[in-house]
Amino acid sequence: MKIALGVTGSISAYKALDLCRELTKLGHKVRVILTRGSLEFIQPKVFTYLGAEKVYDPSDDFSELSSHDQDLQGSVLHVSLAKWADQFVIAPLSANTLSHLTAGAAPDLLTSLFLAWHQDKPLSIFPAMNTHMLTHPFVKENLEKFSGFKNCFVGPTQSGLLACADVGDGKLAKVEEILKLIETRTLKTSKKTTLITAGATVAPLDNVRYLTNAASGKTSIPFIEKSLSQGDYVICIAGIYATKELELFKHHPHFKIQRVRTTREMQKAVLEAFPLSDLYISTAAIGDFEFVAQEKKLKKSDLSDSLKIESSPDILRSVLDIKKPHQKVIGFAAESDLCDEVLLTKFKRKPVDLLIGTQVHSGLTGENQAQGFAESFATYRFVDHLGKLGKIESMTKEEMVTKAMTCFNS
Repeated sequence: MKIALGVTGSISAYKALDLCRELTKLGHKVRVILTRGSLEFIQPKVFTYLGAEKVYDPSDDFSELSSHDQDLQGSVLHVSLAKWADQFVIAPLSANTLSHLTAGAAPDLLTSLFLAWHQDKPLSIFPAMNTHMLTHPFVKENLEKFSGFKNCFVGPTQSGLLACADVGDGKLAKVEEILKLIETRTLKTSKKTTLITAGATVAPLDNVRYLTNAASGKTSIPFIEKSLSQGDYVICIAGIYATKELELFKHHPHFKIQRVRTTREMQKAVLEAFPLSDLYISTAAIGDFEFVAQEKKLKKSDLSDSLKIESSPDILRSVLDIKKPHQKVIGFAAESDLCDEVLLTKFKRKPVDLLIGTQVHSGLTGENQAQGFAESFATYRFVDHLGKLGKIESMTKEEMVTKAMTCFNS
């Protein structure tokens, strides 16, 4: 992807260096456009050291195109850059540059590029300023103007200690969040809804203790990225302790997240969302049983040699019971053994469109290391909709998702 990265005169300008580095590490082509204010905080050449193809000063619009710009169309830089880039990202966006943008003023290259930008391509702006500036009526009015700008996303700000020592809203969004939004933003609309469960559920024993497993919810991340990138609307129902990385998507216009605790809470949320979904991906490691939870902490004197347990609801089975012909389901089987008998037995009980067996171990018993949980790499085995078993393969979660979606869409 070709990205025009605008950087303005905010103290958060230094974070644009991290953003540039991460974008180039991901393989994107980045050209940086600086304002006069940003030059008070950062050195342009640092961006080139971090992988940017080209860094432009505010007055470069009036210079001849250099040898680095030979791939640009035309001789007017701001128009040429608007044609070159797939996305235009301004991070951080200061109150001063914001006022120029909304007034249609063009005192430098960045603002000229904004006016030349094709509104059929994505524009993302990420404000960063003092709380009182952010909440000033004129600034609020300027930000609201972007709601009428086609294909524009106005990013969130964070709350906390600001550079000026004030505490409040106005910090630049996390670089990781900006990255997720840039990578998954698309103007494609599939008109499909993908429902994904993530992480582990918990089974309370009393008001202090509970039983769970080591699932982190990380398997859901590449599925979410893939779904958003193809234009799906994504609903994620996640365990309360599932990875905080899920929160990086929470401001994405096509993403919604709901946190739940128990298996029954997850079942309720899934059954409410499933009728509106086209695809259900059950990556969550859902607890198989539950206790009769006590309202107070059990004392040792109250404990016997065994605890009474009950089977928890089978969410995947309940989904298959109400599944319509147009809906598809990808199920996961977290198993210590991926042999034919184990996976085929599960498939016969729950005939999903694609079953993905994952070899797991918590690492808490014996001499085995943790496997399959909270790792980027795992061992998988696929079972297709006809019950045909694939071979056992070790791969990254990203590779697994690519293969799964290929098999699923074929």
